[in-house]
Amino acid sequence: MTEYGDLHKAFNNYRDPWGENRSTLHFFVLLFGVFIIFVYVFTQILIGVRVDGASMEPTLHDNDYLFICTTASVQYEDIVVFSRWDETQHNWKQLIKRVVGLPGDVLRAEDGVLYRKEEGTNSFCVVDESYLGFSWTKRNSFDSITVPQDAIFVMGDNRDDSSDSRTFGSVPVSNVMGVLTD
Repeated sequence: MTEYGDLHKAFNNYRDPWGENRSTLHFFVLLFGVFIIFVYVFTQILIGVRVDGASMEPTLHDNDYLFICTTASVQYEDIVVFSRWDETQHNWKQLIKRVVGLPGDVLRAEDGVLYRKEEGTNSFCVVDESYLGFSWTKRNSFDSITVPQDAIFVMGDNRDDSSDSRTFGSVPVSNVMGVLTD
């Protein structure tokens, strides 16, 4: 028993009196680091947005909350949030729409059917839009439109109630804020 007591006494003599303070400081530095990473991710990479309006129904509804990823690249069928200058209100607005055309594509619509000729191909193909849930009737046709380089063509899922690229033209890729995360 005395050997253990002597060993314990010897250990306490060599114990660092500031060790507990360093341990507490280490914990708070680690906690602060996690907080900074959390803030960075949710302000620079994943950004929360709110849906305003019915242009993306039935996929998204008015007042839905969602996250967009600012680092994802834009692909067909992605839902994107982008900024657009509103001439009537003289400010920038954020809109949510679906990507139906990428740079160099040629798009046209006839009787509510969207056709796309992808860059580098020679013929139009029907775009599978099973996400719509219904056919569109208003402004259901438009002549061939070529999507400029560094731009995308977007449309709302609620085609009858959507102001989109059919109205304001293609959207510069530089205006895209992010892509909806799954």
